[in-house]
Amino acid sequence: MSRNLIIFTDSGDTIIDEGTQIFDERGIVVSADPIPGAGEVLRQLKEEGYRIALVADGAWESFQNVYRENGLADCFEEWIVSETVGEQKPARAMFDAAMEKMGLTEAHKPFIVMIGNNLSRDVAGANRYGITSVWLDWSPRYFHTPQEPDWQPDYRVKTPEELRLLIRQLEEGCVRKRELADRIACKIHRMAEAFSKILYEPDDSFLKNMEGHNLAGDDISRYRFWEWTQGVGLFGLWKLYSYEKKDSYLEILKAYYDRQIETGFPALNVNTAAPYLAMSFLAEHTGEERYMGPCVEAAEEIMASFPRTKEGGFQHRTSDSVNEGELWDDTLYMTVLFLANMGRILKNEEMKAEAEYQFLLHEKYLCDKASGLWYHGWSFLEESNFAGAFWGRGNCWITMAIPEYLAMDVCSRPVRRMLRNALRAQIEGLRRHQAENGMWHTLIDDSDSYVEASATCGFAYGILKAVKDGLVEKSCLEAAARAVEPILGCITKDGVVEQVSYGTPMGRVSKEFYKGIERKPMPYGQALAILFLMEYRTML
Repeated sequence: MSRNLIIFTDSGDTIIDEGTQIFDERGIVVSADPIPGAGEVLRQLKEEGYRIALVADGAWESFQNVYRENGLADCFEEWIVSETVGEQKPARAMFDAAMEKMGLTEAHKPFIVMIGNNLSRDVAGANRYGITSVWLDWSPRYFHTPQEPDWQPDYRVKTPEELRLLIRQLEEGCVRKRELADRIACKIHRMAEAFSKILYEPDDSFLKNMEGHNLAGDDISRYRFWEWTQGVGLFGLWKLYSYEKKDSYLEILKAYYDRQIETGFPALNVNTAAPYLAMSFLAEHTGEERYMGPCVEAAEEIMASFPRTKEGGFQHRTSDSVNEGELWDDTLYMTVLFLANMGRILKNEEMKAEAEYQFLLHEKYLCDKASGLWYHGWSFLEESNFAGAFWGRGNCWITMAIPEYLAMDVCSRPVRRMLRNALRAQIEGLRRHQAENGMWHTLIDDSDSYVEASATCGFAYGILKAVKDGLVEKSCLEAAARAVEPILGCITKDGVVEQVSYGTPMGRVSKEFYKGIERKPMPYGQALAILFLMEYRTML
């Protein structure tokens, strides 16, 4: 019978006793004996229906010799060996190769276990990759005390027999995981189906306002489906494609951008920069100039002519509002992530440096050092944070933007440390204010304001990604997990996410302003729910 659990395993001192290895003059292992009981357990697991891959550092010929001699070669469905991959664990490439050869996706990660003897390679590699780590602490060789946080294994066993019992326990847990994963997958599928319709629903209120407030004076039809609301949604769809590799999602993205290329792009501002983020990833993935060209032009325009505040911040100028001298927390997600990604793709150091500076400047003026939460905005003209609101969705852009930015690996180590600390402080503040039902309020610190789905999903996704990327401790997972059931309850049978606050301008005088924002389905609501549930499914 087939099993839910998928096994990646190291070789030396995990299956084979390194102390028995015999080498030839080339340094190739010609023979070695299994650890007592390891061969029998490996064979038994294979016969019980577990899929097993060898993921080991060493020479291909050595492993062939050893496992052929011991009659265990057929226990492995695939062989992933550092000599052929070109890197050693804990490198991500080793695990990527295993996933590819085994035909696995991100959705399989909760069901994969990596077994090994080396804390710094096997355990750290598995932890960084987001799969379950098991330390077989049998050998006296190598490390026996975790020296880094990500060297801490999820499980520790001393013998192959203990490992066999653990595998059976993990398999039992996989049954429960599978039930929840299937339920979540169904919701994601329905949300993705509903996404296309919502993506092309015109925002009549916005378009009506643009008739008299179009700052650029260009063709309003170009803004019809090209604003921050679509931009966030498209990035969510790109992430979904990256996780599941379904061509249908890629085709939705291509069709959207092909349509806009035909229509023409609206004038560039903080909000109309947002759809370029997913487009930049699409361009990199496909290698097609029709997508990359507009991205290059937009990034260069941001660098050359975006309006600035004092100290060189990106002024939050939108399609219909000047917002002179104002920094808003939305800007980092809507514009700066795109600029940073283009800096990475183009290897443009000036773009990378500008993105780094914008993160630092926004943190300086928007982050409340006492609570760790972020204000919606800052005015250099008034020298104030307006109404002083800790707005939910505004904060979620930060919880999401920092891990996404750091994953691009385009900033200096000191800035990385500063942003990591800011993220940790914010998440601690969020944990203190999480509502009893697991959601967050649209005003984070005001329990009289309504609970809001898009912010809740953004917080939970950002927390999950931060844990997966080693930016915060695993104890933070509990807060994200508490949000699952209430968010599933916000998704209709047709896949539409409800309890989402409409696009929200600055509350300039009173925090009460935020409580009156209407709730309606929006593309970003779909995207943030997809991101959250998709990420959670990989970390069950």
